[in-house]
Amino acid sequence: MIVFKSVFLFFCLLYTASIIGQTPPCGNDYGSSTDETNIITQMRYGSISDVANAINQGKNTRGTSLGCPQEVVTYQVADFTEPLLSEIENIWTTVHKPAIESITISCPKIGRYESNAALGAYYAILAGYPVNLNGLANVGEMMTAQQYSALNVATVLPEDEGVFGYIHVGSLNPCYPGGVVGTSVDNVCSNAPSLCITYDFGDFSGEEFLVGDQYVPLNFYDGGLAYDHGWIGIHMIEAAIQQDDSVLKSKFKSAAVLASNWAINEYAVKNHNYTAKLIWLLAELYAWSGETIYKDALNEKLNRNLIPGILMDSNTDGFVDGTSPAIAFSSLYTTAQTPGRMWDGHNSLPWYNAMNAWAMTEAYVAFRDQGETTRATELKPYMIAMLDNLALEISTLGVIDPAYLGVRDLAYAFLTAIWKVSQYENEAHPTWENAAWAIWNSGAFDSYNSNSVCVGLYLLIQSNTPYEPLASRQDFNSIADYDVAGGLKVFPNPAHESVVLKFDNSKNETAEIKIYDRAGKIVFEQTTTLSQIELNVAGFGEGAYVIKVFLDNEIITSQFVKS
Repeated sequence: MIVFKSVFLFFCLLYTASIIGQTPPCGNDYGSSTDETNIITQMRYGSISDVANAINQGKNTRGTSLGCPQEVVTYQVADFTEPLLSEIENIWTTVHKPAIESITISCPKIGRYESNAALGAYYAILAGYPVNLNGLANVGEMMTAQQYSALNVATVLPEDEGVFGYIHVGSLNPCYPGGVVGTSVDNVCSNAPSLCITYDFGDFSGEEFLVGDQYVPLNFYDGGLAYDHGWIGIHMIEAAIQQDDSVLKSKFKSAAVLASNWAINEYAVKNHNYTAKLIWLLAELYAWSGETIYKDALNEKLNRNLIPGILMDSNTDGFVDGTSPAIAFSSLYTTAQTPGRMWDGHNSLPWYNAMNAWAMTEAYVAFRDQGETTRATELKPYMIAMLDNLALEISTLGVIDPAYLGVRDLAYAFLTAIWKVSQYENEAHPTWENAAWAIWNSGAFDSYNSNSVCVGLYLLIQSNTPYEPLASRQDFNSIADYDVAGGLKVFPNPAHESVVLKFDNSKNETAEIKIYDRAGKIVFEQTTTLSQIELNVAGFGEGAYVIKVFLDNEIITSQFVKS
């Protein structure tokens, strides 16, 4: 009888908890302040198991606040009617396409705006809806002109090379509608001026850009640059494949490679959706190139950052994995009562959960497309749980208010999964489709804004345009590496045994060659009077390296990846 009463009381408590639930904002976003500090430290310096342990400790501290967001979300009634292709075509033709084709480059915008819209236009082209390639090329040129690389800076620090910088112009500026990024840039440049670099060449020569956001002396590990960096990097991959001018294809491919090398070097951070943007970029470059260096970096960031942060129930016992004492899903906030929600207060907001979900989708797709079936099989349950969780939120609570920037992110997560997984694998996920239709019917796409990227995906899905793996669309190695005029050409890149350096030394000067690792340490030095030499790099560790050639009146810089 005592045992029966104990069991009965236990289930009564679970039932009561599920009724009471939690009410956002729940606080303790990453557990206690001690937990949060430990997570930040382990993300940067610890082993993968150290990170998992730190996050599990944070989960235990949050308790029944797991998956409860840091702010209240408002919803509207969802309409699950499937939109007609003609309806989407009309919105695309009359609203989004004209706005995209009229983009003017007045300042170096961040990736969530013009680069975002250009990506949507490339998706529309795939679906058979032409867009002016010259206009899209201008967006790509703007983005490469703000990349921290030898194209724009005479002497490049290896640890930050490849990032798309944020111009330092103040918080109130048309480059940054709302001023949020501008304020952050001001703060970083004031407190860590070494992270803000004046560009020497290119369209934005003379302008100062923030090119780093993880500064050890101040324990500054924000990682926010990854937010727009991911959007631009993915845009560069599509631009490299779809542009028809060989010089532009080469230039945009090189920008994507540099961007992915930065994604390898950038440390993971507590805010999962920042690192998820890097996972997204690494996944697509691995899917395109098949290069081991991107696969290894992708796996490392998945294991270190994204996977430990997802609330899962691997043994289907109704309790959250990694919690002690075990925390029942039924005791959590409404949107976290099924697996697939992110654990912390920030990333459990629906739009941030969506960013993490599409990063997981792209990782799964990359391994699947490259024939890594074991790893793909491991990742698929996470992907499905995350998307099912978001779809359940929409079916039970409704669609978030279209005023939220996050409408784009939710739509992007569902549409990517429908196109690349559900349709491609002929695997029914009707809740994903219902969620996508509900977001469309919310009116979020009736005007041109950062949601425009998703309209191209709606066109792809409703026109039944089949997904084709990146490597099938354009062989990665068929696009030549971009050669900076008068600069330093390095090939092959990535390199395995050796690299060839070619540069203009028509004056037969004595050139001093130095190679730096990601920490800025010199790992190789040599002098020559030749204009082309071959270097043995077989003994180098895998990763990105910077090469500098010092001439009498000039320093020329490039990079290569050792794989």
